[in-house]
Amino acid sequence: MNVDRNVKLLLYKLGRNGHNVSLIKEQKYNREFDSVSSRYKLTFWHKGKKTNKRTGVEKEVNIPETYEFNRGEELLRYMVVKANERKTEGVC
Repeated sequence: MNVDRNVKLLLYKLGRNGHNVSLIKEQKYNREFDSVSSRYKLTFWHKGKKTNKRTGVEKEVNIPETYEFNRGEELLRYMVVKANERKTEGVC
């Protein structure tokens, strides 16, 4: 399975669905096990309002919602579910 290609397609689909999302992939070499390990950080950015305590001025800021994954398959599984979600506002 080509994880990188599928991740790119799912990032594209999430962006098209209106999500503001970023992905960081970290890779490092482990001498003890003589292997390379990967870690993924998936961040969704939401608009929010923050009030300055001193001045009382309210301004709009981006609030991060970060998820960490140690395996590419876990990341793909989560991204597929998130990309296929529908907004259910107003439906009861």
